[in-house]
Amino acid sequence: MNKADLLRELNNHTYVMLQPSPISGIGVFALQNIPVGCREMFSKSNINDEWITLSKNEVDDLPSHSKFLVGNYCLYDDDENYFLPAEGFKKIDLSLFINHSITPNIISINDGDYFEAIKNIEIGEELVLDYGQIV
Repeated sequence: MNKADLLRELNNHTYVMLQPSPISGIGVFALQNIPVGCREMFSKSNINDEWITLSKNEVDDLPSHSKFLVGNYCLYDDDENYFLPAEGFKKIDLSLFINHSITPNIISINDGDYFEAIKNIEIGEELVLDYGQIV
């Protein structure tokens, strides 16, 4: 991305920020109105992004601070395998902070490659997802 693209992104496509959530811990909140169908709230997935699968036993053997991060910010499947970004927690992917709701306002597309607003989301509203629909 060059300087002009960055300025365009900051002016027109900066949709969300992190802040304390009444649902749980930290959540993702709208900085501007997000129209239904929008898929630009988060960074586009990168073909070079890698995910590593850790078993529950491997996570249980981690130091408590790392176990906390994995347990709170990573997805897991029915077999209790956790999916972690290959860089660990050195980079922040804001989508890791999306909280769960049985009345979501966004959905996961292609197992979290993209997220799409399924209703109009107002400034200050928390973006929430039904975790059962991700994996």
